[in-house]
Amino acid sequence: MVTPEGQIRALIRLLSDEDDRIVRTISGKLITIGPAAVPLLQEAEIEQPEMADRIASVLEEIRWGKLEEELVKLAALPDKTMSLETGTFLIARHAYAALDVPRYQERLDTMAQEVRARIGLRASGEETVNALNRYVFAEQGFKGNTKNYYEVENSYLNCVIDRRVGIPISLSVVYLLIGQRLGLPLFGIGMPGHFLVKYESDRYKIFIDCFNGGALLTEKNCARFLTEAGYGFDDKYLQPSPVRAILSRMVKNLLSIYAKLDEPVKMSRLTRFIEILGGEPREEGL
Repeated sequence: MVTPEGQIRALIRLLSDEDDRIVRTISGKLITIGPAAVPLLQEAEIEQPEMADRIASVLEEIRWGKLEEELVKLAALPDKTMSLETGTFLIARHAYAALDVPRYQERLDTMAQEVRARIGLRASGEETVNALNRYVFAEQGFKGNTKNYYEVENSYLNCVIDRRVGIPISLSVVYLLIGQRLGLPLFGIGMPGHFLVKYESDRYKIFIDCFNGGALLTEKNCARFLTEAGYGFDDKYLQPSPVRAILSRMVKNLLSIYAKLDEPVKMSRLTRFIEILGGEPREEGL
């Protein structure tokens, strides 16, 4: 049922009431109305600055509700049809409400087009990986943020694209999204304590360490890392990660960071993200 504009305006005026109980009740009603109330709330936010904080709080709850709905729809899809790109930008919109997603998608499109021009039509798997690595890490300058590893911006895709720095999983996602546009056989590998990308075709198989400049690793190299890091080697550690597992891991990294920053509201919402994706709040990240 559509709520009349006049009724929404009347509810917004009541946000100025001095009784906190009334304000909470009215806020709840506006949140229930949802996106239909947003334009009028934004208008009131400008015209009635004395209510700006209360209006901003309502707008944030409406926005969060919309994001949650989108994530629920995404998580309901079978693993093979879930979109990594949709999920990672949805996570970014959690922190950046006005994020221009199409603009970042266009930037990824452009990167893929530039790589395609360098690869040509008859490149082998090895030549393809080398060309993609030169483009991403040498020409575009993507690199691991070794100075501020736990900086929150390292986990948001838009920030990683803008700043060209990130952590293993976020850099790997950029690599994967470019690769998807090129139709390359690339897979995310969520090892304990580290995240890699694997190129796997009939003739060429290699692991790519996006945090370390695209270093190429064999299975033996990965096994050595796992053993030396104390995890021990198990074949399951080198299996492709489903999209929902990649998204959960990205959210868990953020949850860990916001816990250190003591931001309970963000922690609560991100915990809900993990629940929707079907994961547990405490698992390996990075």
